[in-house]
Amino acid sequence: YRPLLQAVERIVGAPVRLLQDMAMIKPPGGREKPWHQDHAYFNLPLDTRVLAAWVALSDASVENGCMHVIPGGHREGPRVHFMRRDWQICDADVARERRLAVPMMVGDIILFDGKLPHGTPTNRTEQQRWALQLHYIPRDAKEVDEARRREHFGSEGKDATC
Repeated sequence: YRPLLQAVERIVGAPVRLLQDMAMIKPPGGREKPWHQDHAYFNLPLDTRVLAAWVALSDASVENGCMHVIPGGHREGPRVHFMRRDWQICDADVARERRLAVPMMVGDIILFDGKLPHGTPTNRTEQQRWALQLHYIPRDAKEVDEARRREHFGSEGKDATC
């Protein structure tokens, strides 16, 4: 645990605190998690460093819905999210040619910026896929209200066609 925390603090550049922890289970046939940016879920100022740690608790393969990312996509800033299948980026707004699958073995960890566009497809196997996701932010980060977050990441998308 300590080596992970030290790596996170080096990347964030400040002492951090755990904002959220989630167990993620994708059963056989379990649905996709559409493309999104994790920062879009948190009422934090846009310049707050959000760092995610995704830990494979079982092998994560292309077949069972491993993480897919847009390399370097975090440098492009916030993307508008809409409430469709989930709170998500429109499928048409994801650069298909830049998608990268990230298969992982049990115990592997991927660290990524909260603005990195990513998602996980449907589990097409007969086995469950398990993961743990942790979100870290600077210890002194302050929250903003939801309206401020939506200025950058969108709204319910009443007129959007995704």
